[in-house]
Amino acid sequence: MSSGLLLTILIAVFVGGIAQRVAGIGFGLLLAPFLIVALGPHQGVAVTNVCGALAAGLVIRHVWRRIDWSMYVSLAVPAALGVLLGTYAASVLPVGPLEIGVGVFMLAALTSSLVLNRTERVLRGSIPKTAAGLLAGISNSMAGAGVPAVSAYAVLARWPQASFMATMQPFLATLSLTTLTVRAVIDPGAWPQLAWWIWVVLCVLTAAGLSAGSLLAPHVPEATARRIVVALAYLGAASALVKGIIDLQ
Repeated sequence: MSSGLLLTILIAVFVGGIAQRVAGIGFGLLLAPFLIVALGPHQGVAVTNVCGALAAGLVIRHVWRRIDWSMYVSLAVPAALGVLLGTYAASVLPVGPLEIGVGVFMLAALTSSLVLNRTERVLRGSIPKTAAGLLAGISNSMAGAGVPAVSAYAVLARWPQASFMATMQPFLATLSLTTLTVRAVIDPGAWPQLAWWIWVVLCVLTAAGLSAGSLLAPHVPEATARRIVVALAYLGAASALVKGIIDLQ
């Protein structure tokens, strides 16, 4: 890994922590594409989930009273099945096509979330909720980003933002830890071989980003924070797609 790419990743971790605290989402969307470019899809997703679990876990204490635990369970159970399916698929797919798939999925998910945000359709019932959880599990295990599927459901179900933001924290923490556990069983060789000090720096910058986000949250409009996250995530997803195409050659 070049020093320039490492610096980019560290900046993405810090900014992702700010976004997670300000908007409630965005950490995995922002970080995963850059880590996949740097480490490959298997190790990149693993590091994303380690940092993601830490970020969501640290935010939980700030939003505890607004968490909808019934909604959490309804999403987390099918998500666990999705993690199993996605992890197995990721363990048998070659690197180039997987990177392309990750890039395409991220671009499609980001674009669809923007389009769905303008629709007036309202989803009801348990089937859409179950489908959102299942897709979140699959996408998180393969791309390190389980938010788009649930975000799309939240928009169409008119899920209040305060409750959505709070509930996403235990959901994303559980999703990340489940993904790491399943990967350790199915594909133990995919654990990232990073120097100990890189792990320490990643964790410190995650916590620092969250702390900065706590200070900025009262002053940054939520819509502005989300636009920044989406713009950077588009850049990262495009980078993963390009890297996958290059790896095929």
